[in-house]
Amino acid sequence: MATHRLLVAGHAVYTGVDYSEANKESSWFLEDYQKVKGEAQSFLDHIRLGIEEAALDPEALLLFSGGQTRRAAGPRSEGLSYWVVSEAANWFGHPEVRNRTFTEEHARDSFENLLFSLCRFYELAGHYPETITVVSYTLKEARFRTLHRDAVRWPSEYFRFVGTPVPPEAKGAKEGEARTVASFAADPYGCGGELLAKRLRRDPFAVGPIHPSRCPEMRSLLGYCGPDMFSGRLPWNGL
Repeated sequence: MATHRLLVAGHAVYTGVDYSEANKESSWFLEDYQKVKGEAQSFLDHIRLGIEEAALDPEALLLFSGGQTRRAAGPRSEGLSYWVVSEAANWFGHPEVRNRTFTEEHARDSFENLLFSLCRFYELAGHYPETITVVSYTLKEARFRTLHRDAVRWPSEYFRFVGTPVPPEAKGAKEGEARTVASFAADPYGCGGELLAKRLRRDPFAVGPIHPSRCPEMRSLLGYCGPDMFSGRLPWNGL
């Protein structure tokens, strides 16, 4: 039975045709700030790390999360991009993980990566996970471990984070992360301001958020908006 949710947060859409070149920036649709040497390899590192973590735990369900975020890339999702790159790479030597790997294709930012993948896990497994592991850039660890985890009120003792550094040439990454952290600190659920505007920009095909009918016990949390922490009952803590 799946008890461990492994989440790999997507960062780009794959647009190449030769998957042997997935480590090249030209194979991905990148925003200007992502067009640095080593960016594409960092995506592969996250994919590989998620697969390796899943291979170590037969009760892990691996989710590649990210929606159809770039109009110019077409209606392709980040989550599916990571899945097909994994398939082309023969699951980096762990083909047994394939049957435990799925996509979440609605998330438009890091908070939705965490939130929507909880719903997706329930949809696939029929229950909520006991533990969560997030794979992303180490630069984003505080964002996930504190702000986002607190916002969904997931117990800290059942949360892990593993990651890789941002590429050395990613200038301004620390400053950009500081701005995002400040925004989520003021608006934990991304209800307004630049966080909401960014979500709207990242949904050019009007896919929308994940529908609460897919995880009814999360309905209130999925629809919650406000600067204060959600205080309703949640299926993973009984509060």
